[in-house]
Amino acid sequence: MHNRKYAIEWIDFARRNLDTAKLLFQENHYTDIIAIEIHQTIEKSFKAVLAYNGIKLPRTHNLTELYKYCGEYFDFTDLDIDDLIEINDYYEDERYPGPKYSMPTKEEISKNLEIAEYMVKSVSNYIKQ
Repeated sequence: MHNRKYAIEWIDFARRNLDTAKLLFQENHYTDIIAIEIHQTIEKSFKAVLAYNGIKLPRTHNLTELYKYCGEYFDFTDLDIDDLIEINDYYEDERYPGPKYSMPTKEEISKNLEIAEYMVKSVSNYIKQ
């Protein structure tokens, strides 16, 4: 059974993360911080798809896992799994200092902002069908 109200709540949160990422990017803010907002945008977009379809949300932040869960309900043919893997690393590698930490480039962030925008737009359209 579809749960449009719950899905809209998730996609609204995703949109706020996207708006924050875009604002920080325009202000030339730290790319590692923007990267986390991009990850959150995509994660919440995936969770909106699951919520819409009445699926219990998995307790994970892993984008590739969420992509697999959502594949049964939504066609993400325009989404490259390699991009998701890169964005997924933001959440694991860029959140805390350590040997895996690296600062994403502005070009990488710009590309991944476009992916995040695609996700919010596509999922919003799917929910409003």
